[in-house]
Amino acid sequence: MRTKIKICGITSPEETKYLPPEEVDFMGMILFCPKSKRNISLTEAAAIMKAVPEKIRKTAVTVSPSMEQVEAIEKAGFDYIQIHGTLNPRIFEGIHIPVIRAVNMKEGAPDMEEGGRVAAWLFDAAQPGSGKSFDWNRLSALPRKGRKWILAGGLTAANVGEAIHKVHPDMVDVSSGVEYEDRKGKDPEKIAAFIRAVRQADGQQAQLRVCECMVALSNEP
Repeated sequence: MRTKIKICGITSPEETKYLPPEEVDFMGMILFCPKSKRNISLTEAAAIMKAVPEKIRKTAVTVSPSMEQVEAIEKAGFDYIQIHGTLNPRIFEGIHIPVIRAVNMKEGAPDMEEGGRVAAWLFDAAQPGSGKSFDWNRLSALPRKGRKWILAGGLTAANVGEAIHKVHPDMVDVSSGVEYEDRKGKDPEKIAAFIRAVRQADGQQAQLRVCECMVALSNEP
């Protein structure tokens, strides 16, 4: 299985040049979140979307959005909306683009009550955007039931392979893990390294499945 890749927290058209469309499937921009250092305006988002390769799905990332904010995001032409925080059922029913529902892995079992109307569930650290991961073993207790899973929170080129082997997510999401350490913005070398690590893990997973099939065949009477 090919693990999809989402690069989040894009803040300028320049950064879109670091996203090869044959490898990166989704990109994210943070809107209506003034507390985030990656927050941008709808005007800035429009300029970024013009520079993004058409093949890459464009995701608006927000927290507890109002109906007015959802409508502005849809009008701007985003393909998906990723929602953290709380979500009013009335607003949820009125969304017309696919929803990625974020779950912050705090203490206790996560709330996944929106169920079938969610295109994918994204599992993030207790404090999103912090660059910290969480105990991936906690996800083993959750019923998957054919749901699409996205893994986020503290992923880097150094640990994404382990994350893929443990969680088997449909997509991995990275932001701080591919940023410069001494200044603002995405680091193209870190993005390239992250992509290589994901593909290496995919190759190892495929090889493991082949080996398992060969063992199974050898045990047949």
